Amino acid sequence: MPVLHAPVRILGCGSPLMGDDGVGLKVVEALKKTELEGLEGLEIIDAGVCGLDLLNLLDGARKVIIVDAILTGSLTGSIHRFNGRDLIESDSPSVLVSVHDLSISDVLRIGEQVQDLPEIVVFGIEIGKPATEISRELSPKVLASVDEAVECIREEVSDLF
Repeated sequence: MPVLHAPVRILGCGSPLMGDDGVGLKVVEALKKTELEGLEGLEIIDAGVCGLDLLNLLDGARKVIIVDAILTGSLTGSIHRFNGRDLIESDSPSVLVSVHDLSISDVLRIGEQVQDLPEIVVFGIEIGKPATEISRELSPKVLASVDEAVECIREEVSDLF
């Protein structure tokens, strides 16, 4: 676990072995090739499949941007922006259906009970269907969304730096 100091963190979630589920990791990989990498006060982190470990990555931050694969039934490759507070307060568990065991909404609800949460923004990238085979490759539609997600995140942090 890295020592975290920056007040703003971008976390990419997903499994690199489950095809489109790894899209959050691809976005983080792409972000590390931009001017944001090495920017003082900003950390770009591969958070893996997260789960409750995500709470450690929120600790001490002012703002956290999470990128993950989602299943909402919308167009494959579409990008959705969610406010963390809305995810916590939503009565509908289907607002953000992560493809991991615990959804980000579930983790944030648990986190709210045990720690002070920073401002949280989630960019969910629709993958259309859960992975059924081991693969390191993203489907063409999901791969095409990576650059757009990078631009969304750059815009999200532009007023902070």
